[in-house]
Amino acid sequence: MSRVILLAVAICALATAAHGAGLTLNADIQHHLGVASQALTATQRNGEIDAFAKVLDPGPLVQLISDLDTAEAAAAASKAEAERSRALNAAGGGVSDKDRETAVSQARQDALKVVLLRRRVGLEWGPGIARMSAAARDRLLVSLSKGEAALVHVDTHNNDGQTGARFVKIDVGADSARGTVIGPARQAEPRLQSSGLIVEVTGPSAILLSIGLTQSAHIESSSPQTGVLLPRSAIIRYRGSQWAYVRNGPAGFTRRLVQDPVPQADGLFVASGFSPGDQVVVQGAAALFAAEQTAASEAR
Repeated sequence: MSRVILLAVAICALATAAHGAGLTLNADIQHHLGVASQALTATQRNGEIDAFAKVLDPGPLVQLISDLDTAEAAAAASKAEAERSRALNAAGGGVSDKDRETAVSQARQDALKVVLLRRRVGLEWGPGIARMSAAARDRLLVSLSKGEAALVHVDTHNNDGQTGARFVKIDVGADSARGTVIGPARQAEPRLQSSGLIVEVTGPSAILLSIGLTQSAHIESSSPQTGVLLPRSAIIRYRGSQWAYVRNGPAGFTRRLVQDPVPQADGLFVASGFSPGDQVVVQGAAALFAAEQTAASEAR
């Protein structure tokens, strides 16, 4: 934007900008600045409860499930052997009572080992993983080994928001990865007095969740939150905060602070400070900010 245009804008805006009331620009200057606005509409999002996430080491789970699979295979074989021994012993087929009893005892021991390992899955990894079918567990382990999934322990202070939770967002860099709650954990976080949740994160972001990594997280609440979605093109960053210009009539503009914005795929969700129907500047916001700063400078 040329200095001539900025000075012209500053002259028009000086009276109001100097007193913090915003900008007043006629239609011609708005056209030169390329200013365009759009009305905000009401939207809803699930509320969130801040949480703490730690990526778990899946190695012990992989070993435990491997032991369980081996025990189940051994139990199936010994059960079949016990049934054959019973049948042959009953038919006088050359199997002594002692051999039959040994086969039956071995089958019982193998079956008890399977029961023990299944209980260990629940005791160490929670009821959610314990309830999984063998096929579902195998799919989970394959995804974990390929880096296509990660298991995360999520905690909140005094278990806030954990009851009935279904989804959790894990902060990964500038974005977030959405995970599905498998079930409650069995190892508590003593510092937060939280029993915690076991969460499975899948997708491209899973490979970024290295074992032992700690991240902030957000449990999605079932109670919806009402607000508006600010387009990213409307946002101005100034002095560590985010702002947006709202049109006040044909010629007036006011810069408003964006309070507690929540990043979404197509903008920033805000629950206060902006209302449905507000005309927010989505083109030319940077030019308005430059004009406002020029006007303030000229006023000093």
